[in-house]
Amino acid sequence: MAEATWVSPQVAFSEAIAAAKLGQLALARRLLNDIVAREPKNERAWLWVAGLAEDKAAAQEALNHVLDINPRNQQAINALALSRLQESAVRNQLRPAPPPRGQEPAMPSLPAHGQPTAPQLTSWSCPLCSSAAVFPMRKCPSCKAIVGVGVLEDYAANKGVNEELLLDAARRLDEKARQADSAETRLNLALVFLNLNRSAEALPHLRKALSMNGNNPMLARLAESLAARKLVMAVDDSLTVRKIVSITLERLGYRALTAKEGTEALAMAAEAHPDLILLDITMPGMDGYQVCKAIKQHPLLKKIPVVMLSGKDGFFDKVKGRLAGATDYITKPFQEATLAEAVRKYSA
Repeated sequence: MAEATWVSPQVAFSEAIAAAKLGQLALARRLLNDIVAREPKNERAWLWVAGLAEDKAAAQEALNHVLDINPRNQQAINALALSRLQESAVRNQLRPAPPPRGQEPAMPSLPAHGQPTAPQLTSWSCPLCSSAAVFPMRKCPSCKAIVGVGVLEDYAANKGVNEELLLDAARRLDEKARQADSAETRLNLALVFLNLNRSAEALPHLRKALSMNGNNPMLARLAESLAARKLVMAVDDSLTVRKIVSITLERLGYRALTAKEGTEALAMAAEAHPDLILLDITMPGMDGYQVCKAIKQHPLLKKIPVVMLSGKDGFFDKVKGRLAGATDYITKPFQEATLAEAVRKYSA
């Protein structure tokens, strides 16, 4: 059996840095772990192990190794302090605040030229919920939102977002936009609604951000892709039903817009001109039949297909819906396939 080729720690370290710069993080981690196994007092290598760690526990362990070697290493001290602050905040169900401006630890860096230097461990704040983390993240560990510009399917497939945190972020960002509007604020508002499966509300903010920053091709592609999707409005007084329908529509590739009662639905439809309206029958105030009739009498809305949603499967209800101008009728609870078929059929 051939003997393994021996590689010096210096060469392995250079290869680890190169791998990290190319995005080959698993390879970089393996090389760095080999280095610290052979040189357990290599302070710089342990910093890189912390900087590329896959989870908080591994990062903390590596940082403690750094402090065992050099108790005065300020990068490790700052990163551990922030990490422990986060853990304390989670235990007390509080959201950790970002460090004061001017006191943030430096950003992690991968040198482009010359002798590699240790990564600068840092704090990062989610642009939506403001929760802090040691390293920049594509998905916030607190609100669970995707916080970068990506493809629409990623947002729709993202599960487990903290709706409370994101709704709070929407209110805060909306107030910020009123006081001092900016492309960044509008983009963050769009990201909130995309992660909430409310992409119809995201589009105006994307367009506003694009008007302020027209040189962003990724943003332009995202707005264009979203605008090309069919718009479906779901009207139901049940928040649960609205959420189920909205999530289903978003994952099927539609823009979803929701309303909780008839008057709101008529106003929103007049402004947004959806391609299809899914309309509950039993609602407070105007019932579904009255709303449908009003839609069919509106000169700008009368051609929009209306599919009635009902908890009853009665012949009389279907006839009454037809008389009000409904295009079709779905009985609740419905399967996703039933909804998908109706939406595809009538939004084309």
